[in-house]
Amino acid sequence: FINADINEIIFTKSTTESINFLSYSYAKNKLKKNDEIIITEMEHHSNIIPWQILSKEKGIKLKFIPILENGNLDLEKFEKLINSNTKFISLTHMSNVLGIINPIKNIIKIAKNNDIEVLIDAAQSISHLKIDVKKIGCDYLAFSGHKILGPTGVGVLYINKNKHNKVSPLLFG
Repeated sequence: FINADINEIIFTKSTTESINFLSYSYAKNKLKKNDEIIITEMEHHSNIIPWQILSKEKGIKLKFIPILENGNLDLEKFEKLINSNTKFISLTHMSNVLGIINPIKNIIKIAKNNDIEVLIDAAQSISHLKIDVKKIGCDYLAFSGHKILGPTGVGVLYINKNKHNKVSPLLFG
């Protein structure tokens, strides 16, 4: 459906749980004080709170890509936010408020050029756009089943097979 291998998919309860899973199983263990995470000013609550909590717990700086008057992300300011401490970017593919489709391919390209990992929140875009994780080049992608006429309580977290060693189990037993 998203051109992922079966071993690149983890089923969760929702997009929110997928984002939380990644923030705790990857970022909490791999990021350290003074590292930086970039999100956007247009994020859904579920893609803000996990990063806010992580930043408070670990002393990680949380930065925001601003929105221009037309609703688009300010990509010039985005590039200026990046420095050697920037380790992770998490952003929505499509805003649930504005309906804006963010230029994730461009953002991912900039991130990759700076050795920064990227999570795409595809909760809104999954039902409107054909998503191919290999073509967009993201490290992680999250969405919920109910957004594509599936049952509630089913989420998907895509983890690129080259990133498996960076993610630890969240639940045991």
